Amino acid sequence: MTTRFPRREHPTPSFPPTRRSWRTAVIAVGVAVAIVSVSACSSSADESGAGDGEAGAEGWSFEHDRGITHTLPEVPNVIAAQSVPAGGLWEYGVEIAGVFGPLRQTDGSPDPAIGLADPAAFTSLGEVDSEINIEALAALQPDIIVTSMWDDDTFWGIADDVVDELEQIAPIVGIRVDNRPITDPLRRYAELADSLGADPARITEARTGFEAASTKLSDALRAKPELTVVASSGTPSEMYIAYPPGFPDLAYYETLGMQLVTPESHPTSGGFWETLSWEQAGKYPADLILADARGGTVAQIHDRLPPTAAALPAVQADQLVSWPAVHAYGYGNLAAIIDDLAGAVAEASQDIT
Repeated sequence: MTTRFPRREHPTPSFPPTRRSWRTAVIAVGVAVAIVSVSACSSSADESGAGDGEAGAEGWSFEHDRGITHTLPEVPNVIAAQSVPAGGLWEYGVEIAGVFGPLRQTDGSPDPAIGLADPAAFTSLGEVDSEINIEALAALQPDIIVTSMWDDDTFWGIADDVVDELEQIAPIVGIRVDNRPITDPLRRYAELADSLGADPARITEARTGFEAASTKLSDALRAKPELTVVASSGTPSEMYIAYPPGFPDLAYYETLGMQLVTPESHPTSGGFWETLSWEQAGKYPADLILADARGGTVAQIHDRLPPTAAALPAVQADQLVSWPAVHAYGYGNLAAIIDDLAGAVAEASQDIT
């Protein structure tokens, strides 16, 4: 379940979804047999903490962000992944055998979750969040399953009640992304890609582009020292204001000089939003609004805004821009996102509130 900005239906207002809100579609027929046949090929895991990923004559190992080091006799060849890491790894040339999570938007265009990737490059294991075709996943006989983590042990896109089942199929490699600047998960996914045989030159080239885009955004922000920005999402009945430190991209933008609104009622125990009614849309005046891209295009979002939000100065000034709140963790993808944002900042007027 995901929070949209805003949609006609009323999805769960949680980002990322909590374990309690997850629903999983499990195809039970044949799963037990498939798991038994695959688990014999799964890697061993120890909790010694062997550092970053390695690949070589002695096999492959990678310490994921629960402090567990997974080891295999050979570099993983068959990889299953949630759509976010699938897009990031694809960017560096790592082949992904099966993907669970969104691949396409309703109009058929690539979902921001997969970044620069082509949806046709992947075999879908279920495109609805946290609804995995486990029978199809087991049939792939993956060497590893890759996803992101939004706290110490919550896997994005995998329901709590099927984690043990999936770990019988293959080790789950999780990279934590929350409450840290985006440079951390970008580095970790690049390390994982490198351990899986990615071309180091592609990673270096993408990182260079990311650094150039970051400089462009920093320069644009320096030229607009009074520009205030708010990141938001919503449903037809509620509006949500993002708590920047919880989101890796927003946390990074703050390090570049962006003046992001921090909601007064910010979370203290793992939440990510302050919830408001649409009548309170003007509570946090801002010159530029970052709107959760899961709600559609900027034009679609604009058309769905309640009158109180449509009347905001930033909306009236056409300073409402798309925010890919869910995106692939690849340097190239973030370079494109940041470059677009730098352009929006450069064009925005400040002090319009």
